[in-house]
Amino acid sequence: MLNTQRSRPIGITIIAIIMLILGILGIIDGIVTMGAYGTLGIITLILGILEVLLAWGLWTLQSWAYWAVVILEILTILNGIFAFTRGTPGIGTGVVAIVVAVIILIYMFADPNVRAAFRTGI
Repeated sequence: MLNTQRSRPIGITIIAIIMLILGILGIIDGIVTMGAYGTLGIITLILGILEVLLAWGLWTLQSWAYWAVVILEILTILNGIFAFTRGTPGIGTGVVAIVVAVIILIYMFADPNVRAAFRTGI
């Protein structure tokens, strides 16, 4: 019988934990920002919820999580840039969120162990 259990790279474990924390902060930030900035708060809230869901997907090595995380991190960067142009940086849209999103994207594409764990084939 073949061993079909895949091991989670330590970087994915760290990213899942960071995404969970940022997702919770994004949810809080979205709720707070919604009152003053409407659409930006709603977008931040949705991104926070998605980050929590994707943290679970990464933790459990769900095949859909790889590309979903890539897309979410690109949206997080764009949301952060938009927030800065509006002069409304918050917990989930500040410099830290943008930097973390860039680091996650680089890691997801650069480490072959990550691609193997998610069986992306790229």
